[in-house]
Amino acid sequence: MTKTKLPVELHVLGLSGGKDSAALALFMNKNFPELDIHYFFTDTGKELPEVHSFLTKLESKLAPKKILRLSPDKDFDHWLDKFNNFLPSSQTRWCTRTLKLRPFQEWITPYLEAGTKVYSYVAIRADEDYRDGFESKHDNLVIELPLKDAGYDKKMV
Repeated sequence: MTKTKLPVELHVLGLSGGKDSAALALFMNKNFPELDIHYFFTDTGKELPEVHSFLTKLESKLAPKKILRLSPDKDFDHWLDKFNNFLPSSQTRWCTRTLKLRPFQEWITPYLEAGTKVYSYVAIRADEDYRDGFESKHDNLVIELPLKDAGYDKKMV
């Protein structure tokens, strides 16, 4: 059986369905067209229909790129039960950890293990000093904050 050759570099950008990540996707698409960015969205199983509609519209703006839809192995209801009906919040981010970050890590781990340098573009603005984003635990995973680096604040987004 032949193995698929993985790229030396992989550029990824996660979409939440909100304005900041959409602005980042459009910013990167316009300012860095030479990058082969893989856009992805992780569905919690409780997304509103409007989120899916918005992603479809955004995908048309990113054409010919498609938005990869990742799915966690267990949905929101499963984890809500595991956390004794304790809803996620900005202090207890179990939803982000289990339904967003875990599927992302599972998706990129084969690339990282094969030596691919993965650049992950995260939508943190310049006026969000209190946010630090996902901390990489792998030398080949590089977290980039283009909106913050470009000085984009909430008004500019």
